[in-house]
Amino acid sequence: MARYVNTDLETEIGSYWDERAESYSNCVRGELEDDRGEAWRVALERVSRGPLAEARADSRKPRVLDLGCGPGFFSIIFAHMDCEVSAMDASEEMLSRACVNVTAEGLADRVVFYQGDVTELPFDDDSFDVVASRNLMWLMRDPERAYAEWMRVLRPGGKLVVFDANWYLYLFDKDVDLRRRNDQDGNCVKEWDEDSRATTAEEERCERFARELPLSPVMRPAWDLDVLHRLGACHVHADDEVWIDLWTESESAFYATSPLFMVEAVKRVV
Repeated sequence: MARYVNTDLETEIGSYWDERAESYSNCVRGELEDDRGEAWRVALERVSRGPLAEARADSRKPRVLDLGCGPGFFSIIFAHMDCEVSAMDASEEMLSRACVNVTAEGLADRVVFYQGDVTELPFDDDSFDVVASRNLMWLMRDPERAYAEWMRVLRPGGKLVVFDANWYLYLFDKDVDLRRRNDQDGNCVKEWDEDSRATTAEEERCERFARELPLSPVMRPAWDLDVLHRLGACHVHADDEVWIDLWTESESAFYATSPLFMVEAVKRVV
């Protein structure tokens, strides 16, 4: 896949997430305060157990990189797990919200924030025990390059953990779109408060730039597994039923055509 370069598109995406920062932060705080927060903690602790244990066996705190950290959801969970977290996002407003949320949790000394492009990381090779992201890869203009960069900063034996979905496949598949419309046609109301949800105008704006992103029409996680294998990762695995434990019944129904999946891969020890 060729490198995708579109400065106007990048500006539009950044502007969108700056605008969404407040409502998205409200959503994240809601997740942290109900059963979903604990479900995510259990999932992240389970999938990261190996590399975190290895770091502690070496008498050091595990180093975690939270990419596309948004309002700090993963950063907070990993910091509570006594990890040293580096959190990165392109959106200044998202980082501002994340700083507030992390501080409110009493974790400011465990998280360092960076603003920048997640495909050009300011970290040395072999720096992190875990690299994690949620709902980020679909936004990449050059997704193969992103995966290569994320694997670069993992230490040998470290783990990459990616949660995502085929969020906008419906824009390119009429059958998927029909099923989606039926699922969301008043029969299922998301449990989020109004101040946690995107407005109709924001959703339409997101659809416009999603049409231009290279992964929107691609069936995943098969694509992810293929790329990670080609990058030399080992123990590459996808869990396309992870949504069962992490989403509420309402979310599961509303997003039935784009269920959350998890991809994990280990950096090979040479």
